[in-house]
Amino acid sequence: MSASLRRRCPTETDTLALGERIGRALVPGDLLCLSGVLGAGKTVLVRGMALGAGIREGAVRSPTFVLHHVYRGPSLVLHHIDLYRLGPAADVALLDIPGLLEGGAVAIEWGEFTDVPGFSPLRISIDAGDPAARLVELTGDRIPGRIAAAWSEP
Repeated sequence: MSASLRRRCPTETDTLALGERIGRALVPGDLLCLSGVLGAGKTVLVRGMALGAGIREGAVRSPTFVLHHVYRGPSLVLHHIDLYRLGPAADVALLDIPGLLEGGAVAIEWGEFTDVPGFSPLRISIDAGDPAARLVELTGDRIPGRIAAAWSEP
């Protein structure tokens, strides 16, 4: 049975702050699959995660055209992958996500396009149908307490 947490992030600043709280809680082996329409805030959320992991501001940019960026923080390597250009038939075997998870956390934009066998990701969906009431939902078979606590911080 899957667990679920929801949070409203009406502004980009709110989305960035949520990502920053999540980033402080990330550890190697965390797999986050993000979904939402173009412009929903997936990259903003990852930018916040990077800030929370101690990665310098301005380092994060969308990996849409290169597929994969690596950001190194003081205690965490954050892999940022974007599957938009590969689409629903994405074959991510060449990215070796299990290998990336051994030494870092992985955030995948358009994560609904893939499954990583043997891993149970945390799925973050961003519903930006009404940007003023953007709803961000976290689901997973098991949400680690450190992530749930970060999610619930004011």
